[in-house]
Amino acid sequence: MRNSYFCMRYGFIAAILITQQTLLLAHWSNKVEGVANIKDRNYACALISNGSISTQIDNLGVQKQTRYVSFYPCVAWEGRNYGVPNDTLISHGYFDTELSVNGKLQDNPLKWSQTLHNKEAFSENMVEYPDASVKTIAFVPAEHDMLVVKKIVTTKKPGQVKFAFNYKFAPETRVKDRERVQTLKRSTSENSASFEYIAFGHKTYRGIISIVSDSRCEASFSDADTASLLSQCEVSPGKAFEISYFIIFNDDFEHGDYRKSDLNSKAYVSKNGFDKIFAEHRKSWLNYWDNSYIKIPDKYIENAYYTGLYHQRCNATKWSLPVGIFSASHWGGRFFGWDEAFNSMALASSGKFEYSRRPADFRSKNLNSAIQRVNKDGARRKSGARFVWESMVDGSEGAPEGFWKDHIFHMSNMVMSAWEHFLYTNDRDFLKRNYELMVESALYYMRNAVYERNGEYIVGRCTDLERLGEAKLNPFMTSCGIIYTLEKTAAAAKILGTDSELAEECLKTAKGLRKTLPNDGKKYVPYEGSKDYSIGSVGGFYPYPVLDPEDKLARNAVYDFLNNITHAGNMYDLGKNVNAWYAGWVSAALISLGDRTNPASLLASAAKNTGAFYDIFEINEPENNLQMHPWFSTGSGNFVYAVNQMLVHSKENGEIWLCPAAPKEWNDIEFKLPCYGGLFIEAKIKDSKLSFLEIRNSGAANSSETRAIVIPESYIDTSKISAEWVKRGENIFIRAGVGTLLHE
Repeated sequence: MRNSYFCMRYGFIAAILITQQTLLLAHWSNKVEGVANIKDRNYACALISNGSISTQIDNLGVQKQTRYVSFYPCVAWEGRNYGVPNDTLISHGYFDTELSVNGKLQDNPLKWSQTLHNKEAFSENMVEYPDASVKTIAFVPAEHDMLVVKKIVTTKKPGQVKFAFNYKFAPETRVKDRERVQTLKRSTSENSASFEYIAFGHKTYRGIISIVSDSRCEASFSDADTASLLSQCEVSPGKAFEISYFIIFNDDFEHGDYRKSDLNSKAYVSKNGFDKIFAEHRKSWLNYWDNSYIKIPDKYIENAYYTGLYHQRCNATKWSLPVGIFSASHWGGRFFGWDEAFNSMALASSGKFEYSRRPADFRSKNLNSAIQRVNKDGARRKSGARFVWESMVDGSEGAPEGFWKDHIFHMSNMVMSAWEHFLYTNDRDFLKRNYELMVESALYYMRNAVYERNGEYIVGRCTDLERLGEAKLNPFMTSCGIIYTLEKTAAAAKILGTDSELAEECLKTAKGLRKTLPNDGKKYVPYEGSKDYSIGSVGGFYPYPVLDPEDKLARNAVYDFLNNITHAGNMYDLGKNVNAWYAGWVSAALISLGDRTNPASLLASAAKNTGAFYDIFEINEPENNLQMHPWFSTGSGNFVYAVNQMLVHSKENGEIWLCPAAPKEWNDIEFKLPCYGGLFIEAKIKDSKLSFLEIRNSGAANSSETRAIVIPESYIDTSKISAEWVKRGENIFIRAGVGTLLHE
């Protein structure tokens, strides 16, 4: 029997005191520090992910099995789900370590620090023990299904160091009747241990998990599910003992011959080692950040923005954009057509087009099954397509039973993700391949959801926002979504030169629905006769910009909700505050109304109530004993999108509004962001005056076309105003094409 020292010690959980969110390092590196006897509830493990392998590193540089609001640190692998009900992702394990110096176990941390490096996507830990310190670098390679962990041990006195890296293959979901994973074979070789397994879930998955070290170590299994790699050596004071570990994942779901893939992965690790793999990973992430940036005076907003964009890339799977990739949390990596759009628009408005296109492409790929839910014969152009509320990676149903299955507005969001990506990129090929998605969504609404009542068009009973409960007749936000779908489908048909009769029907129906939007004579209301407060009241501006900013009923609805936002500031009837994704949601609507005060105020408040790494929770009210889902992508999506709109707000009439919602006290602003039509704009405002402005063609725009650039007059040096520039209200309208308009 092996010495109990080498068994994993699961009982110790270091409590946490967060002493710093490093503003000096700005948005690229968010650092927290602590000691081992106080816990801060805003701390949730640092997320590291490539959109396939997703995991979390805790404050001690390991994965102690403590609960962080809704998750335990472990490896989740997107697409590998248990079956219904509750198709949670299968846990693929977690790691812990044990260190002894001269036979004395180092299990009492004196202090620690953890830095999440957004720019290069890795977690860095420093932990001090009585006789040694341990530095940890951990990352999930951008292009490979593996987790890489490097440990650097420095002792305070000479002696023998023993270091054990223990990996527990832990497929349990903490719901015992759904544990359907069997370890078929355990094996060891030089500096390596492997689990071969079979998992019975949504699919049958056969695979191998291999733990490989780049240094000499003894590989063994301390128990049936725990592989241990033990290293030992003599160390001089101040001399570092370095060792790297590569946890490699292969299965037959995507890799076919998983044994061959495992050998190929090991060969890749052997050939490249830690340094080259880390360099390749960092280069990939630097490319992600390369084409856009912002710099604003409010560093809390800026930090939450960059963490949000980091989070969006972490969640960008090869299929689409889920709420989160966690085991037994965040809805098991399933895809919501509703939430996908908010993430897609955050990415599109940041110029990350490789990722913003994925939701629409994913839905178009699964269009036939959505059509068959309405037409058993699968006929196209008949009764439309009805997508499920929660999708698995193959597009099949993933939602548990509940009235949320009666949502229909998620098809509007699928159309929105397609249309917005097209508007930003001007990519006609993309529009062509997703046009049928728009058409079938429009047909579903016209054939199945819109009814005639007393000569008027209304929307039938359906679930609007879940906070409002079960089905409501002619709900406001769903109606706005249907209007949006119909009008954008007609616009796409015109661009592509097709379906004129269908386009005419869409526009006629949309016009009829506009006339019956529910209102109380003073403002639009969530549904007919409603006395509820609902963020859906702002839905005619965001997410669906279908109303005129001068529409008094619409403006009154937005500000009525804003004035009463504490009554309905969360998706569910919980809490007393405003969650971050609602703050972003309302801000985006207010920006359309030209509000230069409330968006920044809402976003600043939200940014100060994020987690330790400026990560956004679904709900985060520790003072009210209410916290839900850290690293909630819908929230980070809305937040990022709203910040982008504060700086560059494109309109479909061709106007590009610069800093339409930037507070007047923001004297120094810089950004490079995309705008509609395949253009990017870079601008700099110094000492409250515009000092640099350049319009660039991303390759898809008509370079000879000019646009109306709209800038608040307060940012213009009156001595530089050209005769061609037109003053309208508090703004200056400038007609400009591609090129540099203003030099520093």
